[in-house]
Amino acid sequence: MQHSSEYPASEPQRGPFGKVIVQSWARVGRNLALLALVLGLSTIYGLHYADTLSRPWVLHASPKGLLTLDAEQALQQFRQGQFQRLSGPGVGYGVTTQALWLVLELPAGQHFSPRQFVTVSPALLDRVDLYQVLPDDPVPHLRSTSGYQVQPSLRPLAQRQTVFDLHIDDRLPTTWLVRVQSRLYTAVLVSVQDMGAHQVGEFVDGFLLGAALFLGLMSLVLSAVVRWGSPDGYALNLSWMVLGFMAFLAMWHGHWRLWLDWASPTAAALLDATVASATLWAFYRWAASLMRLKQYPAWVLSGLRWAAFMSPLACALALQRGWSPLLGATVAAAAMILLIFVAVVLQSKHGRIQSPIYLVFGLMALVQVVIKVLAERGMLPYTSGTAYGWQIALAVSCLALMLDLLARAMDERQSARLERDRLHAMLLQEKAQLEWRVKDRAQALSQANETLRLTEGSQRELLSLASHEFRTPAAMIKSTLDAMACVEQPLPPGVAQRVESLRAASNRLIFLANKLIAHDRWRELSLKPQLRAIQAQEWVLEVMGDYDDDVPVRLDLAEEDIEMWGDPVLLRIALQTLIDNALVHAADGRQAVRVGLAAGPGHAEITVIDAGPGVADADKAQVFERFFSSGSGPSSGLGLSIVAAVARMHGGQASVSDALPRGACFHLRVPLAARQEPGGGQHAA
Repeated sequence: MQHSSEYPASEPQRGPFGKVIVQSWARVGRNLALLALVLGLSTIYGLHYADTLSRPWVLHASPKGLLTLDAEQALQQFRQGQFQRLSGPGVGYGVTTQALWLVLELPAGQHFSPRQFVTVSPALLDRVDLYQVLPDDPVPHLRSTSGYQVQPSLRPLAQRQTVFDLHIDDRLPTTWLVRVQSRLYTAVLVSVQDMGAHQVGEFVDGFLLGAALFLGLMSLVLSAVVRWGSPDGYALNLSWMVLGFMAFLAMWHGHWRLWLDWASPTAAALLDATVASATLWAFYRWAASLMRLKQYPAWVLSGLRWAAFMSPLACALALQRGWSPLLGATVAAAAMILLIFVAVVLQSKHGRIQSPIYLVFGLMALVQVVIKVLAERGMLPYTSGTAYGWQIALAVSCLALMLDLLARAMDERQSARLERDRLHAMLLQEKAQLEWRVKDRAQALSQANETLRLTEGSQRELLSLASHEFRTPAAMIKSTLDAMACVEQPLPPGVAQRVESLRAASNRLIFLANKLIAHDRWRELSLKPQLRAIQAQEWVLEVMGDYDDDVPVRLDLAEEDIEMWGDPVLLRIALQTLIDNALVHAADGRQAVRVGLAAGPGHAEITVIDAGPGVADADKAQVFERFFSSGSGPSSGLGLSIVAAVARMHGGQASVSDALPRGACFHLRVPLAARQEPGGGQHAA
């Protein structure tokens, strides 16, 4: 009986057009990434066009290729008009060993705070010298020296980049001469701020540092908690790449140099090489895991691996040539970016790009890197936007990748939750169907049992009626035949033989009817056995009182009193069945049947021994089965099955063994009314 239609599986929530309502966290992640992209581009744009030198300060720079030996010659060249006036706050010369000279002018009569802070960035400039030019004095005077190779504690202001504290007299024209030397690249940004603006800048710098640290820690927590077991370690490799990028930015902005305060420039250069190489290796690990997932060609992975391995060698070669080790790392990074660009182009041609939106972030970062390189070589204006835009682009790209990872993790969790709900609904449905099936089967079994009970009752009633009806005419036939034995005249041999056959048949019929009646009586009593303590010796004598004195039965009872636990009526039927069976099978009917009673460990044992042919070994295992007969004697196959059933009802056992010198010995074991235990206690059976 099926009820599946009554318990349909729960359906997921659907919209008005039939579509399943599932919140796509991947879509949310993409939208947040696009928002970060817009904010990043806006920030770069604002830095580029809002970055100007504070008026009325004027900045001049020596042109590229102008040979300048010292500060005095630089001042002469400036006064001769050989310097170029800059429209912005920066200038780029590219990679060169030539020093860059800057002149910072403030006309007289300008009302300024007497204390101004001049910041010369970026932080990786090796050496920056500040000269003061006094009116009518042809010789500049060296006031301060700072830079990346100068120990931070020896700088005029212990900050991550070059900052000079100037004291201005607004009544006189002010001119400052700045010399910049760098082994990496010669590109400079100059800003002049009063005390308040300088403090605001320091606060913003601290905030950006905290944001970068938070981004790195968030990536590590995200990979460790949300997606630690992602395929090929993608989440963990992404976290290491983000942390490596954060460490690289900390080195680029001079934080490592400031925190460690090492006196040796060589040690600082080795630190730079280590951080840059570790960052490239972390980038390779992330790119390799991503490309394995996207099934990129194997040669791309090999190329990235070799570029990452060659990064320390390139840094060492740059140091040996007297350059910055970051030049070697830059070459390795350029090779890796070129390989990735070629691989992406090939994947696009084959239509294997699954998330093209994230290529926009990579393209944005690549464009900003190109803009930075061009600006450092003077081909584009060098501003804060062109100098630091690539860092903002990379930070936004890392944030987009983390948002994508988080969104995919949330999508997987939501899918798992929906799948769990679906399976739960299916289990509830199966449970309801199973309950209905069990109920139906139980009802069917109950009906079958009732039918069986009625059928068995009808069968027993018919059997009882037939047994009584058979026994009455059989007894009349037997009595008539017995009366014929008293006839004075002997019967003819043929008639006597027929009479004897009729007498045997009537005896057989009476025996079978009596067994059926006894079996029916036993079944009635077995439904509600009346268990009580029985004095075994008295009970055996009482049973034997049902037999005539001339019946050859000999008793062998134990001398001690035995009290057994059972139903005296059922046990009486069992014992009489064993005695009748032994009398039938006794040799020539004159051998005595021995009935014994003894106490065993926890039970009373009744034995009935005859001197008949015994029971074959092959029949001993099934002699107590219903309707089994060995074929010798007038057996119905019911008596011994009754004995076994009575024994089981009492928690006892019926068995048979060989008697010596011949015959069979039947055993009936019944629990004692009380068992004596080692502790002296009694256990009621």
